Amino acid sequence: MSVIVTELYDALISAGAPEAQARAAAAAIPLPDDLATRQGLLELKSDLAAVKADVAAVKAEVALLKYVTFTFFPVVIGLLVKIAFFPG
Repeated sequence: MSVIVTELYDALISAGAPEAQARAAAAAIPLPDDLATRQGLLELKSDLAAVKADVAAVKAEVALLKYVTFTFFPVVIGLLVKIAFFPG
């Protein structure tokens, strides 16, 4: 148990609570490491904004690749067919 939880447990025992209930009550208290802080939430928001920007960039690149593939691929196939079947 952490110091805070131990102090609560000791206080409950000294107040006359049964040991099992005091232990359960002390264990139900969230530890400071488990709590979100304002700074932590701001950092998370910043990270999320960066991820959104990266996703937008990837979407733009995929759109460009689709455009290039579907625009120039038929042209290349046409040229290969011309070379293969209609030389000279």
